[in-house]
Amino acid sequence: MKTKILIEEVLRWRLARAEADAPPAPHARRLLEMARPWWETWPERFQSLVERVGRIQIAYGHAMAEPGQARGKPHPVPALVVRVGVESETFAQVLYLNVRDGRLRLRFHLDAAAQPTPESFEVTFISDKSASPILSAQATLSVDSEYRIDMELPVEFALDWESLKVTDRMPFRLILRTDKDAS
Repeated sequence: MKTKILIEEVLRWRLARAEADAPPAPHARRLLEMARPWWETWPERFQSLVERVGRIQIAYGHAMAEPGQARGKPHPVPALVVRVGVESETFAQVLYLNVRDGRLRLRFHLDAAAQPTPESFEVTFISDKSASPILSAQATLSVDSEYRIDMELPVEFALDWESLKVTDRMPFRLILRTDKDAS
């Protein structure tokens, strides 16, 4: 005996099953908590990390081993890698930077790569001048231990950063977190 089952019936049945198996929606308060950036959730921890990344010194000019080394090369960006139970200071080398139509496309390499190499980082950009958070983005692992960011930029940063070149001194420092729960 053959019975014809319409695809519409199968889809309705599958939708009903999915709705029945889905967890309950979180309350509005929980949604607001989840939307808060980590620096608002853990302000004391954030402040200590900002102070630490602010203390990372960059060697310029006469302090460099080879005087011709800096010409045409990117300026190192101080970075603090925060993993569960471990923090390490390093520098990010900006390999590619493009701001066009309000989008930031950035590729960077870490001098001292974390082992094992994480698939992604939550990157918090810290203003070099005010030591306050500018924005947060997801950096994903690309080829040769490079990380890439592709994101919408707020208008005020897009206008300021459009003229930046890879060889310019970057107006930010970075805090890279491997786990959103790493406080």
